[in-house]
Amino acid sequence: MRSIWAGLILAIGLVTGWAEEPVSRIGFGSCYKPEKSTPLWGRVAEFDPQVWLWLGDNVYVDFINGKYVKSNLEPKAFEQGYDRMAKSEGMATLKKLPKGHVMATWDDHDYGLNDAGKNWDRKKEAKKAFMKFWGGEERSDGVYSSRDFGPDGKRVRVILLDTRFNRDDPGPTADVLGGAQWKWLEGELRRPGADLVVIGSSIQVLASQHRFEKWGNFPKAKERLFQTIRDTKAKGVIFISGDRHNGEISCDRKSDAGYPIYDVTSSGLTEASSLREEANSQRVGNLVNTQNFGVITVDWSLPDPMVSLELHDADGSVRERVSTPLSQLAPPKG
Repeated sequence: MRSIWAGLILAIGLVTGWAEEPVSRIGFGSCYKPEKSTPLWGRVAEFDPQVWLWLGDNVYVDFINGKYVKSNLEPKAFEQGYDRMAKSEGMATLKKLPKGHVMATWDDHDYGLNDAGKNWDRKKEAKKAFMKFWGGEERSDGVYSSRDFGPDGKRVRVILLDTRFNRDDPGPTADVLGGAQWKWLEGELRRPGADLVVIGSSIQVLASQHRFEKWGNFPKAKERLFQTIRDTKAKGVIFISGDRHNGEISCDRKSDAGYPIYDVTSSGLTEASSLREEANSQRVGNLVNTQNFGVITVDWSLPDPMVSLELHDADGSVRERVSTPLSQLAPPKG
């Protein structure tokens, strides 16, 4: 009987991640056209991530034969898109990672329609294709997911949101996540054991002065997001995001969460904007307008672990870096 329970405990540990070695190197990125070659993947291989997170526009199913399809997406677009992805440099670079150490959510171009939300008439087809390729828990209302990595005291929880399947059209009271996903998110933030919580959102959480997609287009939902962090007393929360074809690190030092909240935007793996500057009063450092991928490293050997947030480019340079003690990412006591 003891050996049976030992086997069961080992199996549970492999699924949940809690029996694994500490994770100190997480890589992430977005906006990838897999038919394009880029030296960035060589830099990813050198970084040697223990976990990789795809933040959306992981494949452009609406970009066919070099052109965007703005309507009348062909019947096999999803199948063809993920076939390109399967044969890509990116997937080849990450193939050595253990099962479960590559996680993904989507944005509009792998969802199938630019800026689309809950009214996209092919969203169920998009979800079926996404789940077939990436795997994970099957849900009726989107592709959001969560996974823990590392042992007690050095545990990282990754939460990837779905900002498409249930999203309203933008507006003052419009929603992003939908009722079931909000309830699930609250549960994941309340669930004990996490020392660092990485929340992936395909669209930017903090930057709000530009005219493109962002949580700022949904002010009531954004307020609810931060209030949920505060109400659950979740510690160690960091956001990562994509979408913009440029990268930046933003920080809300007086956030409603009760402690400084960072949002590291990494975009894109192959797509880079010609934009040289853009207003963002919460930006730390500079706008990165070259191909880039994001990095989170944690030095667990220190009494107060140091968390570093970085953006790396195809030349191997660290374009932006912010470091903070983990103890600073916690709600005030009392």
